[in-house]
Amino acid sequence: MNDWKKFTDVNGDFQLANFLYKTINDLMKQSLDMGTLLSNDPQKLRAFKEQTKKLFKSKWFEIADSLEFFDLIEKCTCFNEEKDFYCEICKGSRYRISPYLTSDEIREVGIFYNAIQNAEVASKLQKGLMKALDELSQM
Repeated sequence: MNDWKKFTDVNGDFQLANFLYKTINDLMKQSLDMGTLLSNDPQKLRAFKEQTKKLFKSKWFEIADSLEFFDLIEKCTCFNEEKDFYCEICKGSRYRISPYLTSDEIREVGIFYNAIQNAEVASKLQKGLMKALDELSQM
């Protein structure tokens, strides 16, 4: 199992593309390995389908957990409901995009997260904020 927190670099930047690639690659390998269960035996075929479905759902929730951490998505109102029904809001994913999210805010989330990891950047952001607030108060 890939821990999404292991996909951050030394600067604290989340390597989303790498994480998704490794996760999908892992799914592919596991699916291929379980393909050995395929046969004319209905019980083996059912076991293959159940295991594959379980693995894909598990990986989705790992991906969703990382996206939720960065406030890119949020749990849908159906998240704690019965998992067998289809939700029209989230289309079955149990997550939806954060309603306030724009591309600028995505960049701000990354900058803010990195600033927490780097005291120098945090200090510069604080000074910039104070200067902006001073300029606004003088208007």
